[in-house]
Amino acid sequence: MFRLASRARNVAGPLLQRAAKARYHQVALLPYSCENGVGSFMSAPSLDFLYNMRQVELINNVNRLTEGSVHEANTLYRVIFDAAQDTTQMALLNNASQAWNIDFFLQTLTVDPVSLREDVRRQIAEQFLSFDRFKATFAQSALSIFGNGWTWLVMNETGQLSVMNTYNAGCPFTAVPSKESNTMRGTSYSAIQRSSGRRPFIRLSPIIGLSMWQESYLPDYGLDRETYVSRFWDVINWNVVHERMLSSRSGLRTTE
Repeated sequence: MFRLASRARNVAGPLLQRAAKARYHQVALLPYSCENGVGSFMSAPSLDFLYNMRQVELINNVNRLTEGSVHEANTLYRVIFDAAQDTTQMALLNNASQAWNIDFFLQTLTVDPVSLREDVRRQIAEQFLSFDRFKATFAQSALSIFGNGWTWLVMNETGQLSVMNTYNAGCPFTAVPSKESNTMRGTSYSAIQRSSGRRPFIRLSPIIGLSMWQESYLPDYGLDRETYVSRFWDVINWNVVHERMLSSRSGLRTTE
């Protein structure tokens, strides 16, 4: 599978042209070129594979699965949120969620080093006792994933930060059922929402996300996940992280 990455540039044009024909969901542009990869973190072939092949495939699947349905004109966030409440829509959920995750991950990266903002460092350090302890907690969580998954820094509605993992294509904002959902055994999330008017999931806003899918690190690092995780810190766009924190604290959903 990973050999296909070296051919990504040759097929990127036709693939993106096909994606552009989609009526609603399209692959988002990156704030940097794929030609040179992302610093020492991700090579050009690996980035080509994730963006020009995997992401296009996922978005095409979302468009195919939503065509003619009530989900067709919804944002990707809305598609994920609604599909997560319907056990008949797991294929749509997995494709939409993974597409959203990959885009969030890639939008976090920068090819031009951005220094860690002092206000971001201070806010994270306040809740993890130190910034270094946050990095250690994040790395430990990422390396604990068995198989494929994602590691996140998330913020809840009260501004509290925490590190969490999701597995396979899981998104943070549909990962944790609300307490009301937990107390109604045998009832679907959609039924809970209709009957109580409450959100079926705890609201968590992603701030930082790291792909721990094997396709993200195996081509460049083999099984050396520790180096993959450690180099991630060098290519984070801390201005983007700051904007996400501000949006979350002001009550805006960064996920939409």
